[in-house]
Amino acid sequence: MKNLKQPSLFISHGTIYEALTSNQLRSDFKRLREENIKNIPSAIVLFSGHWQTESISITTAEQMIQMDEGFPSEFQTNYSTVGNPELAKRIIEKLQANGIKVQADHKRGLDHGALIPLILLFRNTNIPVLQISQQFDLDPVYHKKIAEILNPLRNENILFIGSGGLVHNRSEIQKFGGHEIEPAPWARNFDEFITNQLSDTSDTNYTDKVISSYAHHLFLKSHPTSEHFLPLVFASAFGGQPTKIYSGFQWKNLSMSAFKFE
Repeated sequence: MKNLKQPSLFISHGTIYEALTSNQLRSDFKRLREENIKNIPSAIVLFSGHWQTESISITTAEQMIQMDEGFPSEFQTNYSTVGNPELAKRIIEKLQANGIKVQADHKRGLDHGALIPLILLFRNTNIPVLQISQQFDLDPVYHKKIAEILNPLRNENILFIGSGGLVHNRSEIQKFGGHEIEPAPWARNFDEFITNQLSDTSDTNYTDKVISSYAHHLFLKSHPTSEHFLPLVFASAFGGQPTKIYSGFQWKNLSMSAFKFE
């Protein structure tokens, strides 16, 4: 049987509060999945803005559940799916063969950056899941290389998701602000800048354009730290034409923009 090829996705995950309480968000992401993920993936690899390690780490647990991040009990879920130790081993070997220092993590569960896309897109499925960490330095060129090494796995019906936020400045959020609050002008401007960069087909070096945006005058305002932007570098580096598949904001400046690359 011919292998199926998955797109790669960048998902702005927003807050766990909205993910668990917003009926609108659940409805929107159900439609997003139906329109953009035509085949159920054989496995999902998540690259979250909430896991940084000294060298790249890969989860190898048999079962993946929500980890304890100190949230109140009402934000702890019973979400559970199987892990994929065999795929994790292959990824580790593939990265090591290309000079990337990498290690297995047998104990880590899903942080909320990984959990939110799963419960919004695939809540009632038991697709094997693993998570890959960011290296401490958050070097975009280094993580671009990692995605390029792993890109052939997309041809095996494996879905790669970079989960972060197109704009993410927690010091200026309006807590529990929902989706209806008008976003801050600077947040909207940076979101529009990135969207325009990825819509411009006159230059198809999309990842390089994403990396060059680190020099944009609104980047540090939009990302006081860059771990939530790095998943866009990662997702885009799998190659392919970008399509914006979701727009919106939470809590004044948390962009919910999402892109598909195929």
